[in-house]
Amino acid sequence: MKTRVGLLLLPALLAVACGPTENEPVVDELTGELLMEATTKYDMHRLLEDADIRGGQWITTTQVQQFLQQKGSYLAGYTDPAWNKKASALIVERSKAYGISPLYMLARIQTESSLITSGTSNNLAKATGCGCPDTSGCDVSYAGFGNQIECSAKKIKGYFTDLDAGRTTVSGWKVGLSKQTSDPCTVKPVNKATAALYTYTPWVGAYAIQCGKTTVGGSSLVASVFNRFKTEYAWGTGTATCYTGTVDADVAEYTCVQSSSDALWRQCLAGVFTDGSTTKPTNCTASYPYCPSATLGRSVATRTCVQSSGDGLWHQCGAEGLWQSAPNAGSTGSGPVGACYQIYAL
Repeated sequence: MKTRVGLLLLPALLAVACGPTENEPVVDELTGELLMEATTKYDMHRLLEDADIRGGQWITTTQVQQFLQQKGSYLAGYTDPAWNKKASALIVERSKAYGISPLYMLARIQTESSLITSGTSNNLAKATGCGCPDTSGCDVSYAGFGNQIECSAKKIKGYFTDLDAGRTTVSGWKVGLSKQTSDPCTVKPVNKATAALYTYTPWVGAYAIQCGKTTVGGSSLVASVFNRFKTEYAWGTGTATCYTGTVDADVAEYTCVQSSSDALWRQCLAGVFTDGSTTKPTNCTASYPYCPSATLGRSVATRTCVQSSGDGLWHQCGAEGLWQSAPNAGSTGSGPVGACYQIYAL
């Protein structure tokens, strides 16, 4: 555990009585990095939005390279010898490979190792803190910059996979389920992003409006850094859209749709849907799969309306394969997702 270092030598009793001075730098007990001044505080139950972690798929290697140069980062000139790729390329390529935002990865790197703003190679081997539990040293199999990006993106993707399926993450975090952090604080995540963040770093830290340990950056620091980096460069918004008859609406870039016509998956890229595939793309920021129906004994396309044999109520297949209440579908032929693609009454 790291300790805080003062600039002046004080008598022991005086130091105990007064504690650190207001301007004394505070070192993160977990990472050993200096904590920045807290200018914005975050709700510990909702640190980031899901799209903050799963979005940003339009961000390019050139943009990340320019951002690293803007920050005077050592990484701007670094090439990982094991991967034979520049740091900026690894951040973008390995993040996108798992459907994770490169901007989130930049924030994670800064939180764990300060490498985005550092002009030195300190902490390069543990850039994202992946495989480095609070209670022990780092796993050498994850050492190295490229390995750290790969490890971090893969783990976050895994957390979202569990949460998307309605399961808890590997350490027991889930949307709507109260759980204690290491600070300790009792947190009830309101979205998947927050549950995933606490799975990765089970501390609220110094940047939340509730609770939080002031000598630990924690997951609230990730939120703070993410939002700071978001405003410090013109990342763009990835606003290209595609019209899909399955959803009967325009959908954002990187959205994946399982077509109602042939059940194949297509993804919106640069305003055009890709060719159909039997497997769902791995980097979808949103998706419209078929919904399983116990009433019909099969899965049905988005916007399909079914009167449930279980409760007699109407439901409509919506985003992420989730059924939504559609009480008037039987009479109006529409629900919360729009006009019913097909209607199945009892």
